[in-house]
Amino acid sequence: MLILVAISVIFINTFVLTRRDQSTDQPHENSHKVELVHNQNHTIKPLKPDQIEPQRIQRPAAPDAGCEIDEKCSDDAIPYKVVSGDGIEKYPIICFNNKLLLHKNLKDAKIGRGVNLVAFDGKTYDVKLTETFDTYLEETFFLRTLKLNLNDGDIIILASFDEMTYGLKEASLSILEKYGSQLIKIIKFRDSFVMIGQKGLARGKAIETHQPKSNRDFATAAHISGCAKFPLGQITALSFPSSEINKEGKIAVGTSIKNCGLVEMCKENEFAVHVYTGKDKDDEPKICVDGKYVMAKGINDAGRGINIVVVSNGKEVIRTGHFDTWQEDSTNLEIFLENLEDNVILIAVTFDEASTNLRNFTRTVLQGIGSQKIGSLTFRDSWALVHHFKTSINYNFEEHTRNLFFDLGSGTIQNLKYRDVWALVGQKGIKGFSPYEEISYAGSGNAYATPIDKRMCIPQTLKGIKIRPDPLPFRNDKRRDFCSRYDGYGDFCSDTNVDKSLATVSLLNKTLEDNPIYSTPILVIAGISHNSLRMCLETLLMQPGILVENVIVAVDEKFSESLALIDLFGFRGEKTSSSSTYMEHYEKSLNKVWELHPNKDKVIVIEEDLILSPDFLYTLALLSETFRKDDTIGAIQMWNPNSYDNVNGSIDLIYRVDNLFGLGYLLRRSFYDKNMKNSFKQCCSKRVWDKWSFSDSSSSFLMPDISRVFRRPIDGNRINTKYLEVLFNRKRRTSLNPFPALSNIDTLRKEKYEANLIKIINSATLLKSLEKCDTININMHNLIQNQNSSDTFKFIYQQESENDFTTLTPILPCFGLFPIEPLGLYHGILRFTSNKYHFYLIGTKSSLYKSISIAT
Repeated sequence: MLILVAISVIFINTFVLTRRDQSTDQPHENSHKVELVHNQNHTIKPLKPDQIEPQRIQRPAAPDAGCEIDEKCSDDAIPYKVVSGDGIEKYPIICFNNKLLLHKNLKDAKIGRGVNLVAFDGKTYDVKLTETFDTYLEETFFLRTLKLNLNDGDIIILASFDEMTYGLKEASLSILEKYGSQLIKIIKFRDSFVMIGQKGLARGKAIETHQPKSNRDFATAAHISGCAKFPLGQITALSFPSSEINKEGKIAVGTSIKNCGLVEMCKENEFAVHVYTGKDKDDEPKICVDGKYVMAKGINDAGRGINIVVVSNGKEVIRTGHFDTWQEDSTNLEIFLENLEDNVILIAVTFDEASTNLRNFTRTVLQGIGSQKIGSLTFRDSWALVHHFKTSINYNFEEHTRNLFFDLGSGTIQNLKYRDVWALVGQKGIKGFSPYEEISYAGSGNAYATPIDKRMCIPQTLKGIKIRPDPLPFRNDKRRDFCSRYDGYGDFCSDTNVDKSLATVSLLNKTLEDNPIYSTPILVIAGISHNSLRMCLETLLMQPGILVENVIVAVDEKFSESLALIDLFGFRGEKTSSSSTYMEHYEKSLNKVWELHPNKDKVIVIEEDLILSPDFLYTLALLSETFRKDDTIGAIQMWNPNSYDNVNGSIDLIYRVDNLFGLGYLLRRSFYDKNMKNSFKQCCSKRVWDKWSFSDSSSSFLMPDISRVFRRPIDGNRINTKYLEVLFNRKRRTSLNPFPALSNIDTLRKEKYEANLIKIINSATLLKSLEKCDTININMHNLIQNQNSSDTFKFIYQQESENDFTTLTPILPCFGLFPIEPLGLYHGILRFTSNKYHFYLIGTKSSLYKSISIAT
């Protein structure tokens, strides 16, 4: 009996009470508690409630100092608090699960400029790494961490400090979208940004926020806090293209050729090598080692980019690698080079195009220069815009990759540009520079370089030549000669820049190769300032897709120095007979370009003192089809008189306007023949800001909301100086985005534009009264910002006639527009965008007024 009682007690304690205790801990059937699990497809998904095992997230009972938040988190959620830096004095903070993980006062804190990152295991929430990446300089190690060091579902928390975007390029931006971010591509210079994401999370599912810099030197701190349940959404396994690397036992051997084609046999301690870079994309790269081709078409995956063969001290090929650095970033190449054994010999040849993703397209075009404010260009900033544009378009090499090749003995890898070809035989541990290196430079446009075709005997131990100094070995004798003969060109002729080549930039967007804009003649009308002309020509040369043979620079015959400068850039200089005024020279220049191109139906005209934005030609290319189909568009002008910094317009919008403001524009020949050719003195004898007037009232002009050219400031020695200073010398906004998307191209043709304009205005919120302003009306802007129901507003101004603007002019300063008179009207309607709000100021004598509903 005692035994039976004991067995009964054990049974009750073990099974009945245990099951009852477990049942009290089971979540309610409507609970949303989740756990991360991996399925066979490596996709992490939230479990359904009936699949969830009871588990609580362990966290400290009280948050660390500085980690307090307003919300109380449930047991299945994790509290977080993330604050970016604010300027350079206030450092970022990262708290997760009540723990302070990033703070300047923490022992051994890793915190600094760029991206400050804490990463967690996606299942256990354990900290995997805490690191800071100076992405102001470059992105190599940040990108590698995101790609290779974290698993699908792992959590990242990042906070910016000082500046994080300067060195980031497309590869890093795209991978952050694969961690859930949808804001990362709009972050600009010295904006603030914080984010919580997971590897494999769909775009838009991350927790993130962004604070723009606006008119400040630094943005205010970005801040997020609350309770998060993980995963933040469905996790999809990420896979990245792997480069083809073959090791011993898997290395294919192609054609055998005695001594790799060398006539004389190599010495005992040498081996024969043949390197060939190919003449174009339809050819093939070749590497022969000791009589056998181990890189060729179909052999060890040789192809576009960089092809590498690694040879041991015993002359044996131990590894081959192919890296498509045209299409993919150079992470895999860097890892390959970092893991080379000591003393191995590396043989590398490029094929087709290898430079694109070896270079750091630094995004300074999108985000500004040093402490300069994006788009807020003043008379002190015009030189900086050129420098800033030049820095970005010249594609500086990614520092880490360059140093890896330096360690192998390369002295020219940093010079490699689009479709240049390069070959190197180097050695891990070499002292100095390899004597077995050659680079061949491509011509202008999309031409290929002369191929490298070398056969040589390579010793098993390379003896490096004396280290050559930086600056680079490339020498621009033509530029040196020009700078020795002419003064006053500033940094263009400095020791740092005098040897830099003046080369065109290839068209990166291959869908635009046949766009007619890139075959359109370009007329530059030179004035009297040689240095202004130099800056204009620099930014013209940097336009992707530019063909130097299309560019004509018209120079008054009195100014021969300009012809030498034009020749240096490779453009065509054309003299015009001596003129007494700039506009006389202007008329002769237009006549000259049509004489030289009698069969062209359009020409691009660029006036003196202009600096072109990176997207000048690109924007015209996007608009070229609309221009071709709508002959009521007389020209596309790239300067907007209302594109001031404080207006803060929209880069993606184009408008129709009644007036041509010139400066930089695409001109239709039929419009020129009808309105300018035989009546230039009547329509256009004054500078364009003094109003050109055409007899053809049926034509109108396209104009961007944000200017694509920057007109250098006006000096004080002119008539109507105050008018011109307000027009040109106030802080202006100029596009710095090389490839902006345009949102309203499909609605720019006349009939559709007017119908769409009326539709938008009829649905806009009516501003019932506006009073005269001297500056921006803060109260009005506060009122608008409180209008949560609308981002589009209209205002009706009274007119006695279609040219009566007496009631419109006093309210122009309320919006920060040109205050002296309305500029940029279309049939009496002034349209503009300011801080993401759309405004339409409509005159009662507008031809479109009768179609507009007032009561809205």
